[in-house]
Amino acid sequence: MTTPWTLEQITAAAPDQASMSAAHRLSSAWSDTGSSERSIWGLCRGSGSKPYATTVDLTGPAFRCSCPSRKFPCKHALSLLTLWVAGNIPAGTEPGFSAEWLDSRAEKSAAATDDTAIETRPSAKTPDPATAQRRAERVAAGLDDLERWLTDRVRSGLGSTSHDYSTYDAVASRMIDAQAPGVASMLRALPGVAASGTDWPTKLLSDYSRIYLLIRAYREVTSLPESLARSVHTHLGFPTKADDVRREPAVRDHWQVLATRVTEDNRVYTRKVWLRGRTSGRWAILLDFTHGTQRFPDAAPTVGTAVDCDLHFYPAAAPLRAQLGTQHGPPALISSSPGTDLDGALADYADVLAADPWTRSWPMLLDAVTPTRADDGWHLVDEHGRALPLGGDDNDRWRLLAVAGGRPLTVCGDWDGRSLIPAAMFTGTDLSTTAEGSSL
Repeated sequence: MTTPWTLEQITAAAPDQASMSAAHRLSSAWSDTGSSERSIWGLCRGSGSKPYATTVDLTGPAFRCSCPSRKFPCKHALSLLTLWVAGNIPAGTEPGFSAEWLDSRAEKSAAATDDTAIETRPSAKTPDPATAQRRAERVAAGLDDLERWLTDRVRSGLGSTSHDYSTYDAVASRMIDAQAPGVASMLRALPGVAASGTDWPTKLLSDYSRIYLLIRAYREVTSLPESLARSVHTHLGFPTKADDVRREPAVRDHWQVLATRVTEDNRVYTRKVWLRGRTSGRWAILLDFTHGTQRFPDAAPTVGTAVDCDLHFYPAAAPLRAQLGTQHGPPALISSSPGTDLDGALADYADVLAADPWTRSWPMLLDAVTPTRADDGWHLVDEHGRALPLGGDDNDRWRLLAVAGGRPLTVCGDWDGRSLIPAAMFTGTDLSTTAEGSSL
């Protein structure tokens, strides 16, 4: 990408604020910097005798540095980007340490393109029918036990049964043994629902019903449409192979990168990226996982850019998760991304639920909504005075309120049927220059 990023986009790519602060302090430590159409590079003086060799592939983006940091991108890559933004990196010829890595990346990308073009290529390993049958029987037996457990609790009354974590964890462990980890995750989320305050029985009964519907759907899975059957298997926790996803039809668009977020649970880091097709208006989510460190194998697309590329969606009744496919050009800064009003966003969510009733949340990009805080909680209010409950943690909500200053924002987030969990905000129509056009 030949057009420099904005400082806000660099901040959005940073693993944390501490990395950005450290990056700013390195501005005088650089030597032998340069730039080309596809990259920037330089040597950064560190505590050792040998400087750190740093390269940023602008077509990815992707980052490489000889430092031992476990953060990704590291402070040296972030610092190099800030120099580029300030116009302090001259044009030049790529040095050996950069050119070798960049050429290797280009070759791998070309090889991946060749592989995905062969749609009829058979799977590397055909699943053993006997193994699949044994798993199906274990799942069915586990779900039979779960149905009895749910029925007993409803008959006894939600107010007379325990809703502590250990109660749900015990039956969740049974689902793990039955090879239905997706159901186990649903069960382990229920204590939080029971402790959510007023109207918790209604919310809990709704989640019980959703699990019960999944049990019944699995019993009839062979009679369901193929896309819905794949959704049932996914929600139960049956894996989908990456090679199978890459064989799904490619969906090409200029995919606008609206938000990114990294979360951690028991040292497992999850990176989530929100994409929206500029032409199609279609949503896509990229998910990556790593253990023990935030150093993901590949860099995430940069917030505030649009990537002309193919996406391959995981098969489902309401496809959302996707994998990146062939990239047809370098990322470009986006100037606008029109959102929808509350009616349009809720209608889209209703369509998704009609296709896949186990959908936990769906992205929204809401135009001209003002965050407010009142006695009855937090809300996003549109110009007509209609409101959606605003979820998320207090830090995100207070930041939304402070940035808005009583004025409307464009907000990107996930609607779960009860509240919108914000992921990013934009204060103006020009997303490439707005001071707050970044992830929360």
